[in-house]
Amino acid sequence: MLIHRLFTGFTAILLIIGVLWLDESMGPVMIGDWQLPQGLLLAILGSIMVALGARELCVIAEASGIRTSRGLNAIACVAVMLATWLTSSDLSEQAAAALPLTTIAIMLVVSLLWFSRGQQVQGVFASAAVIMLSSIYLGMLSGFLLLVGAESSVWMIGVVALIVKSCDIGAFFTGTAIGRHKLIPWLSPGKTVEGLMGGIAASMLAALILNSIWDSPIDWWWVLAMGGLLAIVGQAGDLTMSLFKRGAGVKDSSTLLPGLGGVMDVIDSLLLTAPLAWWLIRMTSLAGCS
Repeated sequence: MLIHRLFTGFTAILLIIGVLWLDESMGPVMIGDWQLPQGLLLAILGSIMVALGARELCVIAEASGIRTSRGLNAIACVAVMLATWLTSSDLSEQAAAALPLTTIAIMLVVSLLWFSRGQQVQGVFASAAVIMLSSIYLGMLSGFLLLVGAESSVWMIGVVALIVKSCDIGAFFTGTAIGRHKLIPWLSPGKTVEGLMGGIAASMLAALILNSIWDSPIDWWWVLAMGGLLAIVGQAGDLTMSLFKRGAGVKDSSTLLPGLGGVMDVIDSLLLTAPLAWWLIRMTSLAGCS
C-alpha cells in the first residue's frame, strides 16, 4: 500500500539524515596513529544493510536451485564493502589498490573450502559464484558509495541518493499518470517509457535544486548531465535486480520493509550509480568545477 511505502520511506530518510549529521559531527576517527576514512557510522549502518541484502541475494539464489550459505555471503559482502571503503584511508597507494581485490580472493578460497567440505563437489562452482557475484555487486558497489562520502563529504552520499531516488519517485508518479508504452515488458512490466522520462526529469531537477542549496560553482548544464546520467544508471540498477528476481521467480527480495519490499529493493538503484557518482565527483574536482 502507498501509505506503508510513504511511512517506511520517510522513516528511512530520517534515519539516514541522523546518521549523516552524526558522522559529519564526528569527523575522521583515529585508531592509534591510523586514521579511518570519514563515515564510520555510515559504514556500520551500511554493514547491517549489506548483511541483510546478502541474505536476500541468497534467497534468490536458493529459489534458482543453488546451494548457498547466508552467513558466509553476508560476511563476504560486508568484508569487501569495508575493504573498498578503507582504500581512502592513509594506506599506501599499492596497499589501497590491492586491499579489496585481496579480500575478494580470500573469500573465493573460503567459499570453495566451505562448499566442498565433507568431500562434497556437486554444485560448488555455482555456490562459490554466488558469493563472488554478491561480493562484487553488493559489497564492492556499496563500498564505492562509502568512498563518495570519505573523499568528499558524507552529505554527498545523501545528495547522490536523493538524485537517484528522485528518478524512482518521478517514474512512479509519471508512469501511473500517463504511462502508456512499456519500457521492457518481459523484464519489468510496470515500467513505462513515459515513467522513465519523468524520472529522468525529476532527477535533473533534484540535481539543480541540491546544487543550488550546496552553493556549488558547477555549471548548470553539467549538473543536469550528472543528474540525467545518475537517473539512467539508477534505473539500470533497478532493472538488474528485476533480472535476478524474475529469473528466480521471486517478486520481492523480502518483506522486511513494509511497502518497499526488502533491502535490495531499496538500494538496487544506488548500487550501479555508486562508482559512476565517484567518478563524476572525481572528474568534476580535477576539472576545477567544485
